[in-house]
Amino acid sequence: MPEEDNLQDLSKEELIQKINDLNDEKNSEQNVVFFEPQREIIISEPEDETLNEMSEVAHLDSSSGEHYKYRIKEMDIWNSDLSLEEMKEKYTRILGNYPNFLNWLERTYEKQEVFSIEHKGRYHTLEASNKERMEWARSIDDVRDNLVVDLDDTASRIAMGAKSRAEIKETLLKKGFPVEDNSKFREVDRKIGADLKVDLRDYQEEYREKAFEKKAAVLANPAGSGKTVTAIGLMTKVDSPTLILVPQRSLVGQWKREILDKTTITEDQIGEYHGDEKKMDDVTIATYHMAGQNTNLFRNEWGLIIYDEVHHIPSSLFSKTANLQSTRRVGLSASPVREDNKEREIFALIGQEIGADWARFFNEEYVLKPDVEIQLVDWESDFYRNKYHKASGFKKSIIASKNPRKKDHIEKLLEEHEEDKTVIFCDWIEQGEEFSDEFNIPFISGETDFDEREEYFEQFRQGDIDTLIVSRIGDEGLDLPDAEVGIIASGQGGSRRQATQRAGRVMRPFGDAQVYIVATKGSNEEDFVKRQVEHLKEKGVPVIIQGD
Repeated sequence: MPEEDNLQDLSKEELIQKINDLNDEKNSEQNVVFFEPQREIIISEPEDETLNEMSEVAHLDSSSGEHYKYRIKEMDIWNSDLSLEEMKEKYTRILGNYPNFLNWLERTYEKQEVFSIEHKGRYHTLEASNKERMEWARSIDDVRDNLVVDLDDTASRIAMGAKSRAEIKETLLKKGFPVEDNSKFREVDRKIGADLKVDLRDYQEEYREKAFEKKAAVLANPAGSGKTVTAIGLMTKVDSPTLILVPQRSLVGQWKREILDKTTITEDQIGEYHGDEKKMDDVTIATYHMAGQNTNLFRNEWGLIIYDEVHHIPSSLFSKTANLQSTRRVGLSASPVREDNKEREIFALIGQEIGADWARFFNEEYVLKPDVEIQLVDWESDFYRNKYHKASGFKKSIIASKNPRKKDHIEKLLEEHEEDKTVIFCDWIEQGEEFSDEFNIPFISGETDFDEREEYFEQFRQGDIDTLIVSRIGDEGLDLPDAEVGIIASGQGGSRRQATQRAGRVMRPFGDAQVYIVATKGSNEEDFVKRQVEHLKEKGVPVIIQGD
């Protein structure tokens, strides 16, 4: 493929035709086309082995039918467990011989060997492989502000606290240089007697071992793959006092149930730290809000900290919890993406990404791909259309998301899936209450009493209720097993994370999963929902649009 060919200059139809032409020429079902300047790879009709190999060295950007587009970024090189020679061999075997690309690969790989953070007894140092690089790092304000004294030409002492180390790592990562963090905290001697009562899947065992060895990692597996169980498995391997941080109180009870069900930990060994209760124990489950404000948790010695829904960590309050000291830490998130582009902070504050290769889970059928449909509906009447056009700013989004035509459309979907367990998501209290009255379905929001909320969720799990309407509180970490259909009636702008989290409520290793995203045609909501599904498409989830 000539270098002047540019993927962005080709329409979808032209690109597919080009690939099909190459397939005819080579008389091969699988074909790989590499666009070297953009480091983009198109694979048509890939074999399962190729998909598994690609997940180790690149990330899936999008897929369309039998065609898969991968993109190679610096983070793919740094997050890989392969050696430089192993990566060169794999890329050459898949793509062919591209000397310029291999040179870029080598330069990128070597960037992770330039800077490191070393443990020197009571303090940490930033060290560089040579004098010139250290001078350059010291010239950067956000690095210099976190250094207290220069020890020699290639080493400087770092200010006390994990936050300073995290800011240095984040700053240098933005400049294109990942920092190897060799911070060492002594193993906590006290054992809590935690043993696992269930068998881990092969990949869960693999990720547990990786997280244990790295001491700091982020599990980015898809929803339904058992990240919680993997983390609990890590907790039993560490077998030391453990702190689990969650974004909302409703997840405290969920974690408690999972720990009691899958380990030998007893109920009197579990402490809760939130608005109603403040008790620390062998295993403590706390909300980020309380952990960010309370110094007691900072004084304790933790063998492991688990950051649930870790994509929250860059926010100002939650980031304070990064200062908590522990021997090991692991973050969990199926969607480590942020609309403020602070994804890098997640990995700088917590650790290296593990298990982001969703293709592996889909190919080996650990998790089945949901079918995602964007269904566009017309305005209820000219009255609402004119009201939308006269509005400005955020008011336009509210009017579009509350389009009354959605009610009739959702009623048809409920009739179509009357035998399926269904969750309806909506962001607006007024809309949720209207749907609840119209369809005689419980609506759960932040205003719902906590005990009443938990009772509804338990009835859904037991099969006593087959349909629920939930507000944003259902977006994250909510365990609703056997949910088969998700209907997104309204959402918060174009958040990729929210769409991924909501789709994840119906992702599991068996049965069919269907997600409908209902949006008003011709409004800014249509643009929002198309942006929302970008992360799902990047991970290989098929998305179709009805009514376009």
